[in-house]
Amino acid sequence: MSSVLEKLMARTWPWAVGATLMVFGFMIWLYAESSSLGTGDVVADTTVSAVPMIADTAFIANPQAYYGRRILITPVKVEELLGRAAVLVTVADTMGYPLILDRPVFESEMTIIGGDNLSIAGWVYALNDSLLNVYAQRGLFEPEQREKLEGKSTFFLVDSLDFVFPEETGGAPGM
Repeated sequence: MSSVLEKLMARTWPWAVGATLMVFGFMIWLYAESSSLGTGDVVADTTVSAVPMIADTAFIANPQAYYGRRILITPVKVEELLGRAAVLVTVADTMGYPLILDRPVFESEMTIIGGDNLSIAGWVYALNDSLLNVYAQRGLFEPEQREKLEGKSTFFLVDSLDFVFPEETGGAPGM
């Protein structure tokens, strides 16, 4: 019996060593490939160089000019929270501009309160009654707050945000 076992081991050990070396080589290749990948989009990453920063005064003068483009606006001041994902902000001394927080933003651990200064990145979309109905059904804003959103022609869908602190702007908030 031992001679059969010895013959079997003599024939299979090269395969075991070869398989081990192949797995080891695959792991090295996998590590090299994964280390070359980026970290992806982070919810609070608004400093991406591919996102053009738009002056808040230019944006508020004509938000429709920015349809279909991802833009960055800084700073905006949180005026009022309308629910778990709807916010009214002040942009360039114009109060009541609506923001809708995209799912990754409102499901993150960030807490936004009135008075916060934000740097926001995202997309401008038309706001109409049909869209308000969909957002109300999804519970993104409180039903009693709907009248604050009605009559607005556009909204900003925030896919990324950062908090802006006075020392980052070189003076008082909003500068």
